[in-house]
Parts: sequence; structure tokens; C-alpha cells
Amino acid sequence: MARMLSLAAHPLGLPVLILAGKSDEPAAQVATTQTGSLESDDDLKSFLSKVDVITFESEFVDVNRLRSVLPDHVKVFPSLENIETIQDRLTQKKLLDRFKIPSSPWLPVDGKEDLRRAREKFPEGFVLKQRRFGYDGYGTFVFKKGQGDESALNKTQHGFIAESFIDFRRELALSLVRSKNGVTISLPLVESVQKNSRCFSVMGPVAHKKATDLVKKLKRMMNEIDYVGILAFELFDGRSGLLVNELAPRVHNSAHYSQDALSCSQFEYHLRAGLDWPLPKIELMRPGFAMINLLGEGGDIRLSRKPLGHLHWYGKAENRPGRKLGHINVLAGRPKEALKKAQLWRKDFKL
Repeated sequence: MARMLSLAAHPLGLPVLILAGKSDEPAAQVATTQTGSLESDDDLKSFLSKVDVITFESEFVDVNRLRSVLPDHVKVFPSLENIETIQDRLTQKKLLDRFKIPSSPWLPVDGKEDLRRAREKFPEGFVLKQRRFGYDGYGTFVFKKGQGDESALNKTQHGFIAESFIDFRRELALSLVRSKNGVTISLPLVESVQKNSRCFSVMGPVAHKKATDLVKKLKRMMNEIDYVGILAFELFDGRSGLLVNELAPRVHNSAHYSQDALSCSQFEYHLRAGLDWPLPKIELMRPGFAMINLLGEGGDIRLSRKPLGHLHWYGKAENRPGRKLGHINVLAGRPKEALKKAQLWRKDFKL
């Protein structure tokens, strides 16, 4: 994500400095880099002394540590308060409830007694989710009809939430971007497909009769909490309508299509919002688009040379099974046509 944010900053004339753990990381290949650790006060102080504005590629930052060393002159977006709220699934759920944004029924779980309550409340089953540092299925445990691995409670000190199983017909995603002056733009609604708890493909734009009402509620929430930057929402298309599954306070895999399908990418929108620059009107380059993630399989890599779309390669040094190595974007006259072309093109890659 930091690599693609950096690449979006270059045409805008924005100098970029990256704090990275290693000098060969994807973002370090395209931007000036300071090697260091987010866990080191000295490294953070040194980095922050050289920048005017900071943003994040991941919400998993130590907010208290960063807050303690942040100079007064450095602006942060999204705010540390918003990052802190959304990085914890418990406070994230409370935020959704506060603004009456529909999501799956839930309970906090801190021990075996809470787990018993979850079994009683959700007899058909539930998903136990680690409150912090969970992603791509990591930190998620399934309990079917109350049966599951109780030892999961020992896998983190941060606690869990239990969410009821949701009967949904498809998964959707939506990203909204808000600038400091309150201008908010909604990117197209898209349909996503997950494989092994990782995003495999995205297709759009798609429609839903409840989308307009949901976007109104999301915009109101973003205004009330003074959110600045892009905010991604993973959704379930359930029997009762649209339910928000999770939030991500950053650029998101589900909006990578925007690099080629829209006149302004999610990465540029995010940067513009944080700097309080004008947000361009959304324009589709073609009526349909699709994105497919290039997930590693652990073997030799052979990239396709066919010109069927746009390849975005991340430059990661290690090829591991399931690791996101890049993605492809394809445009067409209809969403399903774009997805079909992307699926065909994907077969020409060897990962």
C-alpha cells in the first residue's frame, strides 16, 4: 500500500519519505526511505523530524507510542483518535452501533463465560474475531452450532468479539473519501470474492437498492468523527439488506481497481483529502471493471506478457503461498465481461 501511495504522490509533486523495516521493501524501491522500527521511539522521532504530514498503509500502529513522540507541527490523517477506534473491533462495533449503521449482531468475549453467552445467543453459530491485529482470516475462529476450539481464547491478550453467522448472497465493498473541509465522495459499489479468507477478485460497478441510504449514514458518521482520508467498508448483502462487516481506515485492496477504472485512484484521493486539496469528480473510464489479486503459490514466477489489462507488481522479495504479490485490472463494456477477461488473463501468470 505504501508503494502505491508513493507512486500516486509523485505526479502530484509530493516528496515522500517512507519508514520501512528493510531497505528492499516494496515502497523503498520507489521512494526515499528511512529504515527503522515503529516500535522504536528513537526511530520514530528521527522520522517525524523530517516530515510535515503522515499517513498509514496499515491501521496496526501503536497509537499511544506515536502520540507520545509526535511533534506539534506534524499533521496526521486519519486522526490518531480515529485509527485507535477502528483498529479495535470492539470499539469499531460500538462506533457502528452509535450511528445506527447495520452490522451483524455481536458480543464482547474475554473468557469462557463470555464464550458460553455467545453460544446461547448465537445457537446456529458465530465467528470469534480477535479484537486487534486480525486480517485475511488471521485471528478469526469459526464456531458452528456452538462447537469450536476454545483454546483460541489463549491466542491473544487483546480479547475478542463474537459475531453471529450472517446468511448472505454476496460480499460487497465500498470506499468513501472525505477531505478536511467536509467534502465526501463515494467510490463505486463493488462485488468481491474471497478465497481462503483473502480477497481474490473485485468486480463493478454493482447496484443495491439500499446503497444510497447506507452511504448517507456512512457520510454522517465520517462528518461527526471528523474523519479525513479514505475509509473502506466490507459489506454483506444479506436478507435484511446491507450489513457492514468491517472497516479499514486506509486505502484498501477492494479499491485497487480505481488505479485504472477511475479518473482518480483511491491513492490519489487519499492524499488529496489529507492535504485538503480538491477532490475530483468520480469518472468511470469504462462501464465495467475487474481486479484480481495475484496470490503467491511458492514456485517460480512468470509474469504474463499479454496486453489484456493493467499489471501492478509489488516487488516483494519472497514468494509465499497466499501472499499478495500484485494485482491485475481489466476494463470492459460490462462488469461481468471485465471479470471474465481478468480470469482468462490470470491463467497466463505463473506464481
